[in-house]
Amino acid sequence: MSSAAFVILVAMEDELVPFMERAEDIGPARQIGNAVHRDAVLAGHPVVLVRTGIGLVNAAGAATSALLEAQRAGGNTEHPVVISAGSAGGLGAGVRVGDVVVGTQYINVDADARAFGYKLGQVPGMPDTYPAPEPLTESIRLARSGGTIPMHHGLIVSSYNFVTPARAELITGSFPGALATDMESSAIAQTCFVFGAPFISVRGISDLCGPAAEDDFRDQVDDAATQSANVVISSLDAMAGVAGAYQPA
Repeated sequence: MSSAAFVILVAMEDELVPFMERAEDIGPARQIGNAVHRDAVLAGHPVVLVRTGIGLVNAAGAATSALLEAQRAGGNTEHPVVISAGSAGGLGAGVRVGDVVVGTQYINVDADARAFGYKLGQVPGMPDTYPAPEPLTESIRLARSGGTIPMHHGLIVSSYNFVTPARAELITGSFPGALATDMESSAIAQTCFVFGAPFISVRGISDLCGPAAEDDFRDQVDDAATQSANVVISSLDAMAGVAGAYQPA
């Protein structure tokens, strides 16, 4: 594996397709655990595309393997920028199907160790939230200024449960700023935290989980994945300088 500036992780093959279609070069697939890695070139940048499989454990395992490979290949202490892409369910009141949510922080809503003094959503021994590096969120904001895809910046939560309208009310009651929910981002954020790697999640909204779900629900994973990929690829130039300047908290 060659040294890559970015690692882009998606859960499903459908979410990988828009990246594969726009790659200028792409290498053979290699299986590492449950994940499938491919070296590629996107917008002139060397990247590793990773299909992680669905869920927190699959995502954490895939992110770990990608970061360890990057360390071996790079021969230095800099980490690639890690990006979680693909689809998510909308939670925020202003979030609509077809929008893109850029995570500024990440929480695992299934974690509940409040009996031991931790906050709801906090994994014991870990921070109560994982913030995205501001230079990454700002680089996407600037790269996409004037773009036609509606974008939101804020909290992305993750859960092993598919989020019904009833569960969405529970989540937004406990985490009022939550804009979107998926099954991978917080696990990748935690992995990147322990490695000291910069991470951001960019998710297209495929369906709505909140009270409007009965009226607005549409299962559009392909379209959501395309929207996510469009934002990621068009922002790579702006994000390219972040890894070298990134200082873990």
